[in-house]
Amino acid sequence: MRFLWLLPLLLAPGLSQAQDAADPAGLEPIPDGPPDASGEQNVPAPEITIRQLGDQGSVEEYRAGGVLYMVRVNPAKGASYYLVDTDGDGNMETRYNELQSSLAIPAWVLLRW
Repeated sequence: MRFLWLLPLLLAPGLSQAQDAADPAGLEPIPDGPPDASGEQNVPAPEITIRQLGDQGSVEEYRAGGVLYMVRVNPAKGASYYLVDTDGDGNMETRYNELQSSLAIPAWVLLRW
């Protein structure tokens, strides 16, 4: 209890230095909004092909650069689901009920014969 008056004296120099570091001279704020179109790289937009399967539903095929990487199956009865090619070999080996970008399960080949 005797040294409580010492605590504000010790913290005061650190606070003034933190305020100086937060407003350095010569820096400009970053503008809000999308970047200019001239700075964008030539990234191909994904191509989406929708095929109707009659009374059974529809299938949406997602391609990037002509390579099929994802299929969304919309059955007439039941919930939609996705088939995803996770390793780029052309086989749709992963099935998702919803696309969850935050969940990425790492997979390694341990043995192959």
